[in-house]
Amino acid sequence: MTMPHDNNARPYFQALDGLRGLAAIAVALFHWLLSFAGFLAVDFFLVLSGFILAHRYLYSDQPTGTGRFVLSRIARLYPMHLFGLLSYAIVYTLLAGSIPRYPDGTLFTFVQQLTMTHNIGLNPHGQTWNVQSWSISVEFWLNLAFFCWIRRSTSSLGLLMMSIAGLAIIHGLTGSIDTTYQNYFQVINSGLLRGWSSFVLGVLAYRGWLWAREQDWQSWAITLGECIAVLCVLALFFGRGESMKPMQIFAPLVFAPLVTIFALEQGLLARLSTRCQWLGTISYSIYLNHLVVLMLVDTGLKGLGMSHAALTPIYLGGLLLYSMATYRWIEVPGRKWLLGLGSATRGIRYAKGAGEEPGA
Repeated sequence: MTMPHDNNARPYFQALDGLRGLAAIAVALFHWLLSFAGFLAVDFFLVLSGFILAHRYLYSDQPTGTGRFVLSRIARLYPMHLFGLLSYAIVYTLLAGSIPRYPDGTLFTFVQQLTMTHNIGLNPHGQTWNVQSWSISVEFWLNLAFFCWIRRSTSSLGLLMMSIAGLAIIHGLTGSIDTTYQNYFQVINSGLLRGWSSFVLGVLAYRGWLWAREQDWQSWAITLGECIAVLCVLALFFGRGESMKPMQIFAPLVFAPLVTIFALEQGLLARLSTRCQWLGTISYSIYLNHLVVLMLVDTGLKGLGMSHAALTPIYLGGLLLYSMATYRWIEVPGRKWLLGLGSATRGIRYAKGAGEEPGA
């Protein structure tokens, strides 16, 4: 964990940035190879989002107004979300010869994407458009719920019980954490419930970090804890057999201590993770770009007769280069423009905080 030099600065979690980048690659590889449970990385993103927002807002000494909070979330999430939506629509139309069609309505679902309301329960027949963006819709609305309802005085036990109850409902009604658009009892969207169950554990993970950083730990003990946490994650990602599928419901409960211990940045694995910080910087672009790159590589190179596994280096290399470009030319300028627009119209001043949220 690096600490900026000014007295009022807050820590920047380089190791968590590295993990965020690796998680984005896991999602991209999951949709490319479908050979492991890479979709669980989305739950890691949501746990990490709870951790970072607790750090930046809940436990910040500088109060944040509602307008500033909403603007910061829109500026963080929307530019790349909009670009991902439009690029998907263009590439799909060029490759398929027609625009995407969805049972819930093509125009209706497109407008939902534009307003980030595409995964709050309005599409009972399936995901739409740039499908991995379902979690962006979930994250935005959960961020607002966090800002409105969670306080420092909110009971940790209460947060834990909310998470366990949500995961229990998902397990009982779906049997797996791999659920997004379904509506339970025609009222509760499973993606929102899944997201909230992970997000509140991120807040608990931050409280765990506040306690753990005050303790006197031996580096070997931290490294051992990191190894155990990573092995548990790998077991969930790569475990074989039907018996492992129900165990994936515990993934958020594994990710929370993983985030806490890596945030300490005292163990060997955390120090290695900081080497991947650059990957974390472009992870949001990786996440929202990978389906477009997948379609282009899959369609453009299928004539070579190569398997997906053999094309993986081309897929990942193209994805990284494309994401570095969109980060530089879409994410950063879009965020600055929106924040600057807010500053000009509302007098809101933006200052970079302790690390950017995963946005996924």
